[in-house]
Amino acid sequence: MERLTAVKKALTDQLNNIVFISSETCSICHVDEPKARSLAEDYEIPFHHLDIMQEPELAGVFEVLTVPAVLIYHEGKEIARQARFIDFRSMEKLLQQLPKDAETTDYQSLFK
Repeated sequence: MERLTAVKKALTDQLNNIVFISSETCSICHVDEPKARSLAEDYEIPFHHLDIMQEPELAGVFEVLTVPAVLIYHEGKEIARQARFIDFRSMEKLLQQLPKDAETTDYQSLFK
C-alpha cells in the first residue's frame, strides 16, 4: 500500500509519469517492462513499476483489467493507456510530444 501511496504522490508532484502495472506470473510483463522502462529513461520521465499480485487494490485504483498495462500521465491526468499488447512505437511518439516543463504546455499542439 505504501508503494501505491508514493506513486499517487508522484502523479501529482511530477509533470509526466509512466506507470507500468504487471503481475509476477505474467511472462509478457517480464519482456515489456524493460522496454517501457527504457523509454521512460530515454525521455527522462519517472517510471513506476507496480505488481498487481503484491497490491491487488491496484486493479480498482487504476481500473486495470489485464496486464501488462502502461499508463501515461501528464500533469496528474491520464493521457494514454495500453494493455496486454503494447504498441511501443505509438507510445514513443506520444512521449516525444510531451512537454518537459509545465510552462511550455501547448495543448493544441499536444493533441493534434
